[in-house]
Amino acid sequence: MNTPLKGTLGKIDNVIIAITKYLSYLGGVALVAIMLIAFFNVLGEKIFVKGIPNSADIIKYLHMPVVFTGMAYVNLDTGHTRIDLLSSKFPAFVQKICMTIGNLFGAFICGFIAYRGVERVITYFERNMLSATGSGFILWPFAAVLVVGFALLAVSYVWAIVRQYAPHEEAPTETEEGGEQ
Repeated sequence: MNTPLKGTLGKIDNVIIAITKYLSYLGGVALVAIMLIAFFNVLGEKIFVKGIPNSADIIKYLHMPVVFTGMAYVNLDTGHTRIDLLSSKFPAFVQKICMTIGNLFGAFICGFIAYRGVERVITYFERNMLSATGSGFILWPFAAVLVVGFALLAVSYVWAIVRQYAPHEEAPTETEEGGEQ
């Protein structure tokens, strides 16, 4: 993790990190749900010759929270959404420019996907759209997760730019940490 930001930006940074971190836990909950559905479906099919209806579709749609609720946190915490294989060879100021341009593109693309996704969520909600198989289940909550995930990722890209140019606190030296002088 980077050195903390100074003052008010540091407080805002802590709030943004906390929000994205706690939302990423929904992905873990969805992953546990996937595991349980798969387990009980196999158990039901082997013992009772009847599994959970639409289990494959439910599992497929539960992958959305697994992926989209954690993207913003990963982007802000470790920066794993960028690839710096080539740019790491550039001078520091060029690296900074490349990261800014990449974050701007990421913010624009993710923001646009979120913006267009809102229309889809509204359509799914108004028409009470169901999954295509069997008894079906409502789709709008899954589309809403996708929209929220992309919106948070867009915000995280913008915030990554703010973090890049904002003043940071000085990293403590060994003597300040209680080490030997």
